[in-house]
Amino acid sequence: MALVDHNDVFFGSTDDGWTFALLNRPIADGPAIMTSAGFTERAHRGRTIYLLPPGTPGTGARTGDAIGRLLAHTLDIVELAWTARLAPSPAGQPDAHITVEGTTVTAIATGPRAHAILTDVGFTRCGDGTLRLPGDLDEPERVGRIVRAEAHLLVEGLHVRVDLGIATPDDLPPAPVPRP
Repeated sequence: MALVDHNDVFFGSTDDGWTFALLNRPIADGPAIMTSAGFTERAHRGRTIYLLPPGTPGTGARTGDAIGRLLAHTLDIVELAWTARLAPSPAGQPDAHITVEGTTVTAIATGPRAHAILTDVGFTRCGDGTLRLPGDLDEPERVGRIVRAEAHLLVEGLHVRVDLGIATPDDLPPAPVPRP
């Protein structure tokens, strides 16, 4: 399974600015909720993905509307879409930049508040000035720590960007193979 497959619903952003959503289990009215919020439905490698192109007006509001309506069906929703932030970071430089590369999760903090939050959720300092999550975490735990870090940073009024290592919508992983 990929990082995006563990939760009922996963929202994220591709490196080239698309906002995407995956419904990882059947949700009543899920497809209608997504399309009514303006997402386009597309079949992709054994799964359905929901997409908003880069620069779509109201991306944050559209994503928030979909999440709000999906909450009636599940609480297991992860939203890590940097494209859905209502306020961009000043000068394009986030206070924290979290990067997922395979099973490695690193972060760069530009100030002491962001650094403290990242270390509170388990990031540790590396010799090159970056922070890293422990490599022995399973995927659900990695996702959980990224979500906790992002939420805490946002609550503190800090800007954060999470890069999931997905260059374009075509690079989203295939659907997981069902277990027997």
